[in-house]
Amino acid sequence: MSSTAPQSSGGIPSADADDDVGLIQAIGNGSQPAFVRLFERHGELVFRYAWRLTRDQGKAEEVTNDVMLTVWKGAHEFAGRSAVTTWLLGITRNLAFNSMRKKQHETVELGAVPEPVDHEANADERVNERSQRSLRESIRSALGSLSPEHRDVVELTFFHELSYPEIAELADIPVGTVKTRMYHAKRQLKAILQNQDLDLPFVGLESVSNEQEVVR
Repeated sequence: MSSTAPQSSGGIPSADADDDVGLIQAIGNGSQPAFVRLFERHGELVFRYAWRLTRDQGKAEEVTNDVMLTVWKGAHEFAGRSAVTTWLLGITRNLAFNSMRKKQHETVELGAVPEPVDHEANADERVNERSQRSLRESIRSALGSLSPEHRDVVELTFFHELSYPEIAELADIPVGTVKTRMYHAKRQLKAILQNQDLDLPFVGLESVSNEQEVVR
């Protein structure tokens, strides 16, 4: 994943720019080193989220570059109401959905995409690597069968650990809509994985049939 960093006369950010907010402030003042540092820190997060939404490596790379350009031009607009990572995910989400609206996404071979963060890898000391790979591919395939909106709430909840109110703010939708999308996403994933005789990997997924969430 490569991108040409904007050229600027901005200097090295000050010591307090080691935190994300400081980096954003420095970028807003035209600091190219702060820009590079921010995307060394969070570029992979942006790319993986873009890929999980679009399911297209080329589009994910384009979206990542567009996010970088948006941050460079709009860092001064960051109001600090959320974490910088949440702000970046919001930009990524908007650009990814815009990209998908412009052109229907194409299927990508599983071997051509990056490995997702494996949150279930610490189960037992030693698990057969082959079965683990098969499980990951099944999960990726199952997620790919969801609509972009349903895949989005699963991604933000389980991979980025955002709360429902945070997702609602990021997506500009009511909390009830987030809950409804998650409810349906969980049911679809449960059915797909159970049809393949796989254990349910996401916390809370196994109890979806007992959920009492109000679905409007």
